[in-house]
Amino acid sequence: MMWSVDFIAAVVYFAAALLWIFRAGYLQWFWCSVALWLAAGILGSHLLPGMWGVGHAGPLFVPHLYLTLGSVFFFVNWKRVAKGRFAYDSATKSGEYLGLFAVSNLLMTLSAALTGWLAWHSPVWPFFFPAWLEFYALQPLYWLAIQSVLAAVFYVHRQTIMRQPLSQFSGKQLFAGYLMVWLIQCWQILALAAARG
Repeated sequence: MMWSVDFIAAVVYFAAALLWIFRAGYLQWFWCSVALWLAAGILGSHLLPGMWGVGHAGPLFVPHLYLTLGSVFFFVNWKRVAKGRFAYDSATKSGEYLGLFAVSNLLMTLSAALTGWLAWHSPVWPFFFPAWLEFYALQPLYWLAIQSVLAAVFYVHRQTIMRQPLSQFSGKQLFAGYLMVWLIQCWQILALAAARG
């Protein structure tokens, strides 16, 4: 088993997020994320026996995928509070920060899906798609850094600039965050592709 900085970051990210989700009481999100990780490991052990499985490092490199798919149980409780504004119920400050985590993770995943689609359909896809795959599945430290930047921008915008609760998001703010993350991801993928030669 390899103990790289990226692997340790992915394991710590997944464990910390699961603990945070569990302590906030979002048990459906928690169990869905764990079940997806186990399913990926079990399915992988049948497709690639001896190379992939629950006890192998591979499934742990994409915790953001499991957490995003599991967060559907978080977003089910969203409601429209005003025209163009969405909010979630949060009784604690920890729950508000968890909302920032869920929103930033969802925007990151949607952006990565668009970037991956564009990389695959590019005329020079052999150059860009491996770089996208490296970014998405092999470099979780990049994912964590970009997600942290997005969550910090959302926090500063909601709390400091707008002086509004963290549990409310406007459609414009979500789109601006999505666009920002997409541009950062494109830049990172171009940098990885250029480093490959």
